Amino acid sequence: MDWLLSPKRKCRTKDRRRWEDLNRDCLVNVFEKVGIESMLLAIPFVCKTWYKTSLDPACWKRLIFPNTIDPWSSEVASNDRWDYHDETESSRFEYFTRRFAREFGLEWRLFSVPKFINNVINRSKGEAQYLKLPGICSGYTFAIRKILTHINKNCSKFCGLHLSDTSIDEDDTITSAIIEFVPIVKFLCLSKSRICRNDLVKILKGCKELEVLDVRECIGFDEGDEKILELACHIPKFMCAGSKCICNFVSAPLIEIHDEEDEDL
Repeated sequence: MDWLLSPKRKCRTKDRRRWEDLNRDCLVNVFEKVGIESMLLAIPFVCKTWYKTSLDPACWKRLIFPNTIDPWSSEVASNDRWDYHDETESSRFEYFTRRFAREFGLEWRLFSVPKFINNVINRSKGEAQYLKLPGICSGYTFAIRKILTHINKNCSKFCGLHLSDTSIDEDDTITSAIIEFVPIVKFLCLSKSRICRNDLVKILKGCKELEVLDVRECIGFDEGDEKILELACHIPKFMCAGSKCICNFVSAPLIEIHDEEDEDL
């Protein structure tokens, strides 16, 4: 065991850099990629350095609930992979929110998902650019409208929204909210959703800055619709494969979400 105490061994141990000693910019770069769950429930509690770094708005530019593949990541872009849907997404999001409520001593029956998400958005101090909401939230039109209203008022650089597995044609609330509050969005994902043809036409006409629009495997319009394809011809990456006109599709929410104006977080 003497070799463990040798001068050379001591020198190597002493010179070994610790994670908390990393340059702040390096830590920010790492934290940008770890996901919301880690940023809220793990990173801040490692050490003081990590806690202070986690407060940097740059760590909160891309907000993904829960942590899944970021479609704007260099890896996805380079491989041209846009299949980032997770079939267990809803249950994972519920587990995440319940864990958050439990960790911070919040009463679950009063937990407000819209207010929770808006509070996370506020951590970016107006720098948030991309938001991925789980399908479990999107069944509540009031929640989507409140979140997009909050983004419109506070995030001038916002340009990416992922809102799959939702019912957009129940009424005009979600469609009008997208057009009214994030009309200059560049990336929009509505895949695997129920969206009627008229609502999609409104989005195509109202969101002029779209560079990527993902409406694959949707119900409510046909992938070969000539009018839709004509309106989308200016979008560099328009995806609608697998979308069909099917009636009587029902989408049901899985957990209760309270109105943030009535309840505390």
